[in-house]
Amino acid sequence: MSFAIHPSRRRWLCPAILAAPALPLVMTPAAAQPIAPIACIGPFARNADEATLIRAFGKDNVRRARIEVGEGEKQPGAIIFPGDGKRRIELVWRDGAKRRRPATIYVREDSSQSVEGPDGSRIAIGTPLAAVERANGGPFTILGFGWDYAGTATDWRGGKLAKAGGGCRLLLRFHDTPGADGAALDRVSGDSEFSSGDADIRAVKPVVGEVLLSWTD
Repeated sequence: MSFAIHPSRRRWLCPAILAAPALPLVMTPAAAQPIAPIACIGPFARNADEATLIRAFGKDNVRRARIEVGEGEKQPGAIIFPGDGKRRIELVWRDGAKRRRPATIYVREDSSQSVEGPDGSRIAIGTPLAAVERANGGPFTILGFGWDYAGTATDWRGGKLAKAGGGCRLLLRFHDTPGADGAALDRVSGDSEFSSGDADIRAVKPVVGEVLLSWTD
């Protein structure tokens, strides 16, 4: 089944479109140094390009790729640390032909990369919804589950996370927890907006499943 996205929401979501207790620091195999939180500065600044990534991470750690952006679409981008799942970052270029100007930076799957909230806490894959809400200083808007943009936090409602990310926009996608209340999940599924404080949303025990940093046009 397909779901329509309102045009204004599509512009917000598509890339071409966080206080949990501090998460344990992860030591990298190569340098035995903790993974610093990512932000839209340095190699991910608005005007960065492929050469910037290579200078920051090394040629062997940057690979050109077509990146999945949703609804079966892929766009030109790069994978950083393609051989290290814990450090892996994916990036889509706004100018794919010249491989410059990041549009969206993705943290997915089993990556231990994180972003830093305004209070210094880390938000990463697995961070629970309640912790994100605390970091934001209040409830936020989240889309229903069970479709292409399931569990996407679309509006921080003026909260502190609206200014997280180092100048670009922070976007989180939540996953429901397996085994959570099935009836509640049914009530918060589909292309509808909910408050993170909604009782049914809380009953499905969402956790962060994807972290995105997105530059607007």
